[in-house]
Amino acid sequence: MNDGEKIKPQLVRVGYFISPIGGAVVPSEILPGEYLFELVTRGRVKHPEKEAWAGPGWIFFHQPGQETIYQSTADEHYECMTALFTIPAPVTDWPRSFRWEETRDAESFSREMLYAFHHEGISLDVLGDLIWAQFSFRYAQDQVRHSHTRIPPRIASVIAEIARHPERAHSVESLAEKVGLSPSHLHAEFKAATGKTPHQMVIQYRMSAARHRLVTSMDPVKAISYDVGFSNTENFCRAFKKHTGLTAAAFRKKYMLYG
Repeated sequence: MNDGEKIKPQLVRVGYFISPIGGAVVPSEILPGEYLFELVTRGRVKHPEKEAWAGPGWIFFHQPGQETIYQSTADEHYECMTALFTIPAPVTDWPRSFRWEETRDAESFSREMLYAFHHEGISLDVLGDLIWAQFSFRYAQDQVRHSHTRIPPRIASVIAEIARHPERAHSVESLAEKVGLSPSHLHAEFKAATGKTPHQMVIQYRMSAARHRLVTSMDPVKAISYDVGFSNTENFCRAFKKHTGLTAAAFRKKYMLYG
């Protein structure tokens, strides 16, 4: 095998566990070569490595030699979807736990995977690819959320305001006033926390909104540029080309399947 070739995880078993009140009697130990995901869908369970409780949406990843979740509170049980993989080489790029924020979506995914296997006969190979990719995606989302929590609250508040209304003419003065900082102090704190100036963050969110509109609508570029906050279409086109390396028309042609 080439050094750069990825080793494909193989799904061995997908199942569902409903614990008795108080949790399972004992945990199970993960065997060599096996890796287990447990997606909590109901109830609460004690984290295997922390003095903390985890509810629906939490995903646990267990490596060989580690033990599964098993302890619930004294008066309730927990439920979880399980997905057991075998991988011939050690896996080091997963944390022990992370969270799927939309708990209803997590429970729905669990039901869908089990139904696909038991009722529709979808192969473990196909389900394994989907489950691994889905959990990879949810882990990436969790990492993004955690990166935001490390930002000072007042700076996070400014980012949230920009994200909600990127089309507005946000000035450093107006943003600073909202969070009780001087413009110079906000500028310095913002740059230190994010690596960008407030103006650069505004442009970043405007470009995100523009990219989405370009590939999900046939709205004219002029209308999109105005809606995302540019009064001059030429300025928008220059900014878009700078941020994406493509003109708006070329971007739409590349990423819109039918157009």
